[in-house]
Amino acid sequence: MTAAAYSLEKLYADQDADWVIDTIPAVLAWIPGRTKKRATQPFTFEIEHIVAGQPAANTSLSLSWDIAALEMHDREVRSRARRMREARTAQREHVTELAAYGLALVFVSLLMPGRRIVLMRRGLPPDLVFDITPTCVRGVEVAGRAQGGVAALERIRDGSGGSPGKAANLLARPDIAEVHLSLWCASPRVAIMQQIKP
Repeated sequence: MTAAAYSLEKLYADQDADWVIDTIPAVLAWIPGRTKKRATQPFTFEIEHIVAGQPAANTSLSLSWDIAALEMHDREVRSRARRMREARTAQREHVTELAAYGLALVFVSLLMPGRRIVLMRRGLPPDLVFDITPTCVRGVEVAGRAQGGVAALERIRDGSGGSPGKAANLLARPDIAEVHLSLWCASPRVAIMQQIKP
């Protein structure tokens, strides 16, 4: 992927609305941060993209949205995003997680055009699945951090303190045929996209 721009409302065409509608308010609440300086579109993420057998590529993603276009799909999106930003929702502890799912949907749509998420798994990796064939699961494992930058994302991927990270855990699962990591940090805005299998 070279430097790319993506309009968030395009997710409704690229992915199933059932997955998109619950993640977009979190993206709107999470990405801008709390200062006016950081709240200007487009919001650019610096991304390290790693594919097996190829040198790592550094690129950027500029994300923007048209709130009126989003409201055509979800008339409550503005108020839901505001409540998440102000922590006035029962989902207040899950904003980072939901935003990372939304950004992972963007990742799939950009890097794997035509592939669609068909299932979000509960309790088993990968989180987002585009093929649920038994013993041959294909999908994307997702994580997000509010801060910490690349170092925080590398700890998720590689592990720390003797605990294995997501990469090792995914490689150890024989039921997974293809899996990608989609790791996001809001401050600074960085991401790691890595193909783990095959």
